[in-house]
Parts: sequence; C-alpha cells; structure tokens
Amino acid sequence: MSDGDDDSELLSAGELAELDRLRRHLALRTATEGQGSRMSRRRGQSPEFVDHRHYAPGDDLRRLDWNVLARSEQTVIKRYRAEEEAAVRVALDVSASMGMGEPAKLKLARKIAAAIGYVALAEGERAQIATMSTRGVEIGAPKRGKGQWGAIRDRLRRVTVDETNADVTLAPDTTVAELLRRAGRAGILVLITDALAPNGDIEAWPRAIGRARSAGHDVRLVQILSPEDLDPPWDGDLQLVDAESGGVVDVTFDARAREAYVRRLESLVTALREGCRRAKAAYARARSDEEVVPVVRRLAGGALD
Repeated sequence: MSDGDDDSELLSAGELAELDRLRRHLALRTATEGQGSRMSRRRGQSPEFVDHRHYAPGDDLRRLDWNVLARSEQTVIKRYRAEEEAAVRVALDVSASMGMGEPAKLKLARKIAAAIGYVALAEGERAQIATMSTRGVEIGAPKRGKGQWGAIRDRLRRVTVDETNADVTLAPDTTVAELLRRAGRAGILVLITDALAPNGDIEAWPRAIGRARSAGHDVRLVQILSPEDLDPPWDGDLQLVDAESGGVVDVTFDARAREAYVRRLESLVTALREGCRRAKAAYARARSDEEVVPVVRRLAGGALD
C-alpha cells in the first residue's frame, strides 16, 4: 500500500508537502467580521486590522471604512484579527450514510479535516475537530502549533461512522445549533457532510448553514458524494436498504426511476449551493474518490462549486 493510500496516516508525505507549498495562498485565517461577531479587545490594546471586504446587507455599519468611502465611493468593511483568539473548527458528519460508497465518503472527509487542521496549525491558528452524529456533537480541545499535528491526526484516526439506527437520523438544525453553543467564539467553521436530506427535507442543511453564518462564523461546506451517489449502478427490481434507518424499500430501478433520482439529487445540490450563496458561505462538492488537495484549495479559496 502506498503512502497516498495509507489511511492510518491520513495524509501522505507528498500531500503534506503540497499543503506546505499552498498554505501561504490559502484564505484560512480567523478574523472578526460579519453578523453576530463582536470586536474584541483587551484592556489597553486594539484589534489588529487584517483587510477589507465588500459591504453586504446586514453587516455592522460601525465597521464601514469611511475613508475608503470618501475616496472611492466604495462601501467596504474592515476585518480584524480577534484579540481573543477564534479557531478553525472542522466538523465531520459521521452519520451512517458517510460510511457508504467505494471509497467510503468518511475516508475523504477525514483527509479533508486533516488537511485543514494541518494548514491551520502551520499558520499559527488554533484548530479544533468535532464530529456530528445521531448521538450529538463531540468536540475536541483546540490545538495550536505544528507540534500538535499528531494530536489532530490521532483524533481523526479514531473517527468512525454511526451504527444504523431506525429510531433517529441526523438533524442538521439541532446538531449545528449544539455545535455553535459548544464552540464559543465565532471563527472559521468547516462542515463536511454528504448533506443527504433527512426525511426528504432538502432545506435542512441550508437552514443550519444560515444559522452558523448569523452567529458570526465564516462557514465553509464540503459536500462529499460517492460515485454510486452520483451514478447509481442499479438496474431492475431491487431491495434498497436505508443506511441511516435500516429501512428496506422494494423498487424497480428503470429509466424513469433513474431520471427521478437524478432530478432529486440536482434539487438537493441546488438548494445547498443557493443556501451557501445566501449565507455568503463557501461550498465545495467532492467525489469520495477525489484527491484531497484540490478540494482544500477550492474550499479555502472561497469556492461556490
């Protein structure tokens, strides 16, 4: 087995080297901005100015840069690094459906989380790993410094998927609300999930993303789908088992059923993309058989795939 395929290491030496080359160009730094955030300062100190971004409806008018407005008639918002440090938090969906696919979606999810954690630590940011499951949220202690990479890696090695449970499914609204409550100060929040609609509610994840953005977090969503999700290799009379609930459904998967499936998946992806656009959150879609570094590059650059 090659380094690139060694899941016990999560990231190969080559992938780590590529992340080191890229990290100076990746927009993965925590700063205070946006709805719900507050300018933090210690006694006798001022927050550190980072850069500007364009004004968006709902932004705090106290952060407008009036000098830029007077000179160029452009409305831009000042962004500051928090004096009370925020964190780059990566939350993985570990519901049972994330264990499906070839390769399993969770395998790429762990690699993405590891890559983001590595870049954050290398840039001097605090990194924090959380899991979202039917049992609730498990959130680890924040880590800082490249010396903590081993702790992040070991935490992710231990992440496994939920067992199938007929009585409960992952509820994005309540799960993300719990994550926000336990996270504390707003920062960068990366959500990694297949975002399959619980109980057919395709707006569940967009609502959760909007909630996180309203709380002041810089939200990045990675949707991972397996090749089987995108192009089901099914045909004829089948008995399908729901990965989350274990429920069994008899179906005839013919051309009409395939067309209906494709439309439903397109509706789900469109809802996610539109929800991220409304919330000014980044959205990247990845296949579970994709390499990790291109996904991180798109995500950190603020993609809206």
